[in-house]
Amino acid sequence: MDDGIIVRYREEDPDKSDRWVLVEPLTFQTLIGEVIIPAGYVTDFASVPAPLWSVFPPIGRYNRASLLHDYWYDNRLGEDKLGAKLARKLADLEYYSRIDQIEPHRKLRNRLMYLACRWFGRSWWEN
Repeated sequence: MDDGIIVRYREEDPDKSDRWVLVEPLTFQTLIGEVIIPAGYVTDFASVPAPLWSVFPPIGRYNRASLLHDYWYDNRLGEDKLGAKLARKLADLEYYSRIDQIEPHRKLRNRLMYLACRWFGRSWWEN
């Protein structure tokens, strides 16, 4: 990984070949406070369908943003205090803000990735 995240490829699950395991914990300052993602957390980074990888690669300079977004969704961070709707919206806004800071020259791509989170993330959050 080119952004300093220490992960290893997860080989145990051949049906999910795009999974990575965090080797060291990561700490983020977010809109809802400090978030610590523990070692052992499994991610696919950006959850992009394989046919779209050439346009929206799942792994890139925004790996940390994707990792935080996955963890936020998987753990429904903030839902108990803010409610599901607002907590999910903040997760998506945090993701958008981070990818836009990392690659500010890719406004259209960043906006489309944010909109994909908004459009398709609801079913993941609700399940």
